[in-house]
Amino acid sequence: MMNREAQDKKWMRKAFKLAQKAGKNGEVPIGAVLISPTGELLSQAANVRETLHTPLGHAELLCLHRAAKKLASWRLEDCTLYVTLEPCVMCAGAIQQARVGRVVYAAKDSKGGAVESLYQVLSDSRLNHQVAVTTGVLEQECSQLISDFFQNRRDEQKQMKADKVYRHRASTVVIYKNKILGFHAEDPVSRKKYFFLPGGKIDAGEAPHQTAVRETHEETDYKIKVFAETEFRRKYDFDWNGKNQPCDTFFYLATLDEPWHEVRPVKDAAYHRGVAWLDLKDIDQVFGYHKDILWAVQKLTKTARKMKL
Repeated sequence: MMNREAQDKKWMRKAFKLAQKAGKNGEVPIGAVLISPTGELLSQAANVRETLHTPLGHAELLCLHRAAKKLASWRLEDCTLYVTLEPCVMCAGAIQQARVGRVVYAAKDSKGGAVESLYQVLSDSRLNHQVAVTTGVLEQECSQLISDFFQNRRDEQKQMKADKVYRHRASTVVIYKNKILGFHAEDPVSRKKYFFLPGGKIDAGEAPHQTAVRETHEETDYKIKVFAETEFRRKYDFDWNGKNQPCDTFFYLATLDEPWHEVRPVKDAAYHRGVAWLDLKDIDQVFGYHKDILWAVQKLTKTARKMKL
């Protein structure tokens, strides 16, 4: 008969293989197995949170659920749960509630572990059941598996970003007497309504601040003065006209460069629904449709206050 250490390695290897399979399916690579008091495999599972689109798709929860159904009892006393990563708060709570006798996990989770790293749910004497814990079984292999998974995901995201074809644009935050200039717009496909900053594509041979002046005049019929020193650049995605539009935008603070006049009708793109000046106090609500655009407006309106525009 194998000793406890050998048994622990045997079942953790089983959980590790399940974790590897989960990683290949695009899931965070975590696997778990539940063993009966007599050493038999009761259940096994891997993460399926992305596959099933559920926050309950953790390997540990599925293991507990399947074993309970098999035994026709929610009590899993004297059973041992093997899992490749330290259980989170949700899973640790379920383990405690199921009266599991022992948990063996491989890698620590410094950001979310609820057994030892952040919380000590399974050993909390205030609860009506405590669970024996063993750590570090196949720790290096399981830690490396998870680290490689997230590194590959970061690399893929960087590559996707590098492969994007960006629309190079310039936009202005035009401030005058505690109001901001823009125009109402409607997405041709979704019919979603927006309030847009003036701006558009940077033409060949044109500096971004020149684009800002030209586009603002075309879209609003106002001549503006751009403060070129306020320039900053932001890359972001914007869903428009049924497609994702990657944008590489230069933002500028500006003010009027002509005497004040009321808004006039403008003949521009078909989605243009009229020029307007909105109160600065409403910017969070008005531009809340996109975090990057809202951030740009907030940043430049703060600059406008410092400049006493």
